[in-house]
Amino acid sequence: MKGTISIRRTAFIWLAGLMATIGVFAAITSYFLVRNEASDFLDNQLRQIALYVGDAPPVPADGPVGDVPHDPEDDFVIQVWDVAGRPSRLSHPAVDIPQQSYTGFADISTAQENWRVYTLATSNRTVQVSQDMSVRQELAASAALQAALPIIVLIPLSLLTLSWIIDRIMARLNRLAVTVASRDARADDPVPIDDVPAEVVPFVSSINLLLAQLRALLERQRRFISDAAHELRTPLSALQIQIDNLRHDDRDGRFSQRLTELEAGISRATSLVSKLLRLARYDANETAPAPQPIDLVQLALDTVARLTPLAESRQIDLGITRRDGAITIGALADFEIILDNLVENAVRYAPPGGMVDVAVVAAGQEARIEIRDTGPGIADEEMPRVFERFFRARPQDSEGSGLGLAIAKAAAERQGARLTLAMREDGLGLVASLVVPLAPMKASR
Repeated sequence: MKGTISIRRTAFIWLAGLMATIGVFAAITSYFLVRNEASDFLDNQLRQIALYVGDAPPVPADGPVGDVPHDPEDDFVIQVWDVAGRPSRLSHPAVDIPQQSYTGFADISTAQENWRVYTLATSNRTVQVSQDMSVRQELAASAALQAALPIIVLIPLSLLTLSWIIDRIMARLNRLAVTVASRDARADDPVPIDDVPAEVVPFVSSINLLLAQLRALLERQRRFISDAAHELRTPLSALQIQIDNLRHDDRDGRFSQRLTELEAGISRATSLVSKLLRLARYDANETAPAPQPIDLVQLALDTVARLTPLAESRQIDLGITRRDGAITIGALADFEIILDNLVENAVRYAPPGGMVDVAVVAAGQEARIEIRDTGPGIADEEMPRVFERFFRARPQDSEGSGLGLAIAKAAAERQGARLTLAMREDGLGLVASLVVPLAPMKASR
């Protein structure tokens, strides 16, 4: 699987690379241009000195010039010869730079140094001004570096500014992502585009169009299930009445077995229709009944009492093993639906002679109702699908419609509770847990 592409990282890398390339190219170009300019400037100095050198007596090379200390290496070497070729002025007699016969620049190497030389040959004298090449290179390099230094400093500052700008731009996309992620599935309003970059508006508009189509599709599905459930309840009730009439007229009991089977089928169909209708109401976000304090121990006792006849008919030992005092706030009808489905599932899946234990456990700020059974449990690969509608875990020949856990899950979500299923740690069987927050003491009273 390919890694996700980060717009921020990609934009920063490309722009940073571009800016760094431009900066380095500008710095190198500036370096060479300024160095060449400095070299031309120094050459012009040599020429100007040669033009205006006077006949004043020479100053000692190692003495101060105007009482200003200086580095002797920075001195120009000035040589003047008369028309006969005799030296008439030597600023540094120890430096032996041969006389050039023509006017112009030349690069000359001596035993000690390399020199840049300008020679001015006239009819009455020859003036030669020389400068150490290392001094020229040092001056040129220093000037070039000073010219390139601002560019070198501005590159990291520009990268920081670029990073800040990209962060500002991406912050809007991050806010958009948070807005979309925090939206409730029941929200009907479109995703706002007020603070969205113009380039992303078409994408957000497409998402809004898709959400609108999805909401319309879900609404049609909910309406169909609700209408179908309503329509099916009437003929099923009529069939039940007809069965009761037939049973009353069947005085010799010839059709008793068939009527019992037919009645069981109608009962299952009626239960399925009721569950479909209840699920449709949850899907339609029907307003929950008014919340009230609920005694979880009493809720568990009432649930066990309602399902005891079913447990006895299947030879299941159903009982309560723990009763921690716990009060929560919520809709009693929803909690009854949740526990009825969990306990009924446990009873139906447990084999004859099995056990179903209900426990109310209070811990900290939460309470947990556990239903433990000794049934076959659920395979690991099927566990993620147990809350899907019409999904029935093995064995497939067990009773049920596959809607009980889906309804319990929907009711738990409406009440802000958590519903989990897990295999028992001590052997075969399943543990269903309903976790709810405890009510504050004031609300409990």
